[in-house]
Amino acid sequence: MRKPIILLILSLFLALSLTAQQRPQNLPHYDEKIVHFGFLLGYNQFSALLKVKDPLPEPDKVVGMNIDSQHGFQVGVIGDLKIFEYLRLRLTPTISFGERKFNFNVVDDKGLFKTESTNIEAIYLETPLEFKIQSKRWRDFRPYVIAGGKHAYDLASLKKKKIAEEDLLLRVENTDWMYTLGAGFDFYLQYFKFGIELKSSFSVNNMHIPEPQKPFSNIIDKYKTRIFYITLTFE
Repeated sequence: MRKPIILLILSLFLALSLTAQQRPQNLPHYDEKIVHFGFLLGYNQFSALLKVKDPLPEPDKVVGMNIDSQHGFQVGVIGDLKIFEYLRLRLTPTISFGERKFNFNVVDDKGLFKTESTNIEAIYLETPLEFKIQSKRWRDFRPYVIAGGKHAYDLASLKKKKIAEEDLLLRVENTDWMYTLGAGFDFYLQYFKFGIELKSSFSVNNMHIPEPQKPFSNIIDKYKTRIFYITLTFE
């Protein structure tokens, strides 16, 4: 799924770059602003770094597990502060909608293997604070890299509190601290700056809440969220 999207982005980048060479420079004084604002829209993909206990707890009907990546989207606002010509500080409060699918390999009472799955909805209220390191502007094009951290709170946890505890196969923490790395391209259009950005966020802490009495939970040693983003920015 990611490969076709990345190829589409590179094709768009090439088309915009060739167009930029054929006309006067847009927004020539844009980067002189100390502060500017905007908004973002994007695609995300929730996955995880998962570690299963070794050896597995005995006796137990669950003998293994994996997580399928799920697709979602996000919307947010941008606040951008210029530190100097090539370095900016960004605050981008965002709401990300996603889902995580846990697949458990189970042995039933007859000794047969089967798979049981559960989906855990995620609605992350994120507050990323990132450094944006830019190259020198080339006409209407400017690449950059970003690095930073963020706090994320799962608003879907409010809904989960209404579900009986015994009906939940496993539980994860509702708050997360993450670090973020990425890169992107800014294109200076006639009336605004448009950006395409690829980045990933990684949990710092273990998100799993141990519940030894539940076989689906007891198998997990460590669970850390990973989120991949493709973001469009409008500033």
